[in-house]
Amino acid sequence: MNAQARRVEVLSETLRQIREKGMAVVRISDVATAMDVSPALIIYHFETKENLLVEALRHAAERDLLKLHRIMREAGTSTDRLMAALDWYAPTGQARGWQIWVDGWAAAMRDKALAKVLSDLQNQWTDEIARVIDEGVLAGDFRVDDPRDTATRITSLLDGLAVRIVVHKEKLERDVLRQWIVRQVAWELGIEAQDLEPSGSLTRTS
Repeated sequence: MNAQARRVEVLSETLRQIREKGMAVVRISDVATAMDVSPALIIYHFETKENLLVEALRHAAERDLLKLHRIMREAGTSTDRLMAALDWYAPTGQARGWQIWVDGWAAAMRDKALAKVLSDLQNQWTDEIARVIDEGVLAGDFRVDDPRDTATRITSLLDGLAVRIVVHKEKLERDVLRQWIVRQVAWELGIEAQDLEPSGSLTRTS
């Protein structure tokens, strides 16, 4: 296995260990044991546990952003693409592995490197959502003064819902969560909730 392929394998296993054990307690030896390799191999590629965790989150972020870019390039109206992206991003969708990100947010309060990775990710997500909102404004579909501010509020709503579900174990039915998101997004865009029903429904994209 070449160095790049081995590196990706290590990062993928690190993310699995974070989901299983939590970022605060996962160790290089946990990753090495799961992969049946020497801890020295992990250290060779990443040097420290801190670097390993930062790179694992960056790897997950890049993977999710590629998926978001694919959604945004799909055919359809700005409404279609916005709602497809938000449905995927939502805590009940397939995006981002929310347990990892909530864990990362907590760790980032005391780790500047992690904080920067997560801040960069959030800015890129917000930029993508703002871009499709801006397209909708230009097409006359949305009534928004500042697409970037609107995108920030919408993504913040979804982040907050993720905390309620992941941390507080809030039991929210998918249909109920969808109604909340549609109602709030419609208000942000200055339109009626039924206007957010695209040619399909909020269908998850795998």
